[in-house]
Parts: sequence; C-alpha cells; structure tokens
Amino acid sequence: MAPNIEDQHAYWTNLGRQAMAGEFRMEHELGETLRAAAAKYAERLSNCLDDASRLGQLSGWGSLPSAVALRTKFEQKAVGGGIDPTDNVMSRLREHIEIAWLQHDTFAAAISKLELIDEERATALRTTTDI
Repeated sequence: MAPNIEDQHAYWTNLGRQAMAGEFRMEHELGETLRAAAAKYAERLSNCLDDASRLGQLSGWGSLPSAVALRTKFEQKAVGGGIDPTDNVMSRLREHIEIAWLQHDTFAAAISKLELIDEERATALRTTTDI
C-alpha cells in the first residue's frame, strides 16, 4: 500500500532538512535532473488542477432526481462539498503539487550544499598547499 500524503510530506520535509544540514547530498547532475523533473511534474499537476476546476459545474445530465444527484456527487468529488469537503480531486492535486515542490527544493538544497562543501574543501586545500 502506498504511503499517505502526510507520510510523504513528513518524509520530504525531513529529507529537505537533511539536505540543508549537509547530511543528504547528491551529485550535481543527478540533483539537477531530479529537481527539473519535480518542477515539471508540479507544473503538469497545476495544469490538471486548472482542468479539474472546470468539473465543478457539469451540464447535460438532465432533470431526473437521480441525474441531479449523480451530477451533484461528481461535482463535489471534483471540487469539494458533501460530507468531507477535502475529499476531492482539487484537494488531492494541491497536496501532490506541494509534495512535488518539496522534492524540488530538497534536490536543490542537496546539490547546493554539495557545491558549498566542495568550495570549502577546495579553499582549504588551496590554503594547505600554499603553506
């Protein structure tokens, strides 16, 4: 079973902290590729969010009580409402967009910290060899 969104959020937040502390590092090229993929994924999800927002007002279902009930249920599942107003496509997409940006920021921090460490070591090495 896939981890829930809270677990994913906590995981990437923790990994981001590790990256900022220099405990999680990765090769620059790999990190850049992953960072760009996370940004692209977030942008694609944002486009889906725009598409999903149009599902809040459906038409063509007719006027029978069962048709009206179905239309209402589908609209609520798309944009919210009903028993659980957060159990809908829009909320899920927003959650996944947030996770994608957390991934993006984590990868950026991991390669940034690695570059900073490389610079510090190069400076220390230059200082050592100049003596």
